[in-house]
Amino acid sequence: MVLLSHRAFFVTALLGVVFGMLVGNNTASAEPPASVTVVAEGVAPFLKDMSLDEVRGRARDEARRNAIEQAVGVFVRSASVLHNSQITDELISSVSRGVIEQEQWTAEEIQEVKEEKKRSGPAMAMYRTTVKAQVRPVRVERRAGFDVRGGLNKTVFQDNEEALIKIRSTQPAYLHVFSVTQDGGVTLLLPNKFVERNQIAPDQEVMFPNDTLRALGVRLRVSLPKGAKKAQEYIKIIATRKPISLVGSLVGTDASKDVFKTYTGGENGMIQDVIKRLAQLEDEDWNETTLPYEVRP
Repeated sequence: MVLLSHRAFFVTALLGVVFGMLVGNNTASAEPPASVTVVAEGVAPFLKDMSLDEVRGRARDEARRNAIEQAVGVFVRSASVLHNSQITDELISSVSRGVIEQEQWTAEEIQEVKEEKKRSGPAMAMYRTTVKAQVRPVRVERRAGFDVRGGLNKTVFQDNEEALIKIRSTQPAYLHVFSVTQDGGVTLLLPNKFVERNQIAPDQEVMFPNDTLRALGVRLRVSLPKGAKKAQEYIKIIATRKPISLVGSLVGTDASKDVFKTYTGGENGMIQDVIKRLAQLEDEDWNETTLPYEVRP
């Protein structure tokens, strides 16, 4: 039997809203970060019948996109706070995108590039450009029309009781479900080893784990941290309209043996990855909800 022990606080507003408003805590929201200056590069190939202006435009657009992506990472890091070597729920008040306020093109050139595999034939011409950009953060605003809801079979669990999660979305969506516990670790529940296809139909109610997973021994059991009299924990659900992977490589054990991937809370790289990926989506293309619960002896 697979037992999942919930022991870590996830980050807060993984996304877009003040986490304290979602769970009823009086958490402090981070101050909006100031504009930042970044240097980014863009490259575009000369394709058939393309003019110099067209290729330059494509290279510059790529440089601008790369500059904004770099800036989003800076915004995330500037809002991050480490407390007692743990990621706390005051990290990030909202997801940021960026808008370029000023740009300076510091280098532009045409290069001939020849792929190693192609020993013969002409080299390809590439336009390479570098921009020094001042990027201002823009907060994501939630919009109506796409809602994700969830519920637990209980709001107060006894130690070692089984948890079940119900999820419903108003739009076709792809789900990411995280356990959010209180000692610095995060577990990605969905997608997982057995369920890679995490799509949900509109107004379809999904139970996790479902009967098939439970028959395989996949159960979610809450666990009270040693020495604690009670624990406040969370499930975080993120739904996106597009099939996007919100997490990159996680710190965890052998995926061939473990159903779920686990991130330990000493670093916040996973949180930054999630937020940067969400920041690349349009506001109306994702939403989230938080399910708080309590664990008692």
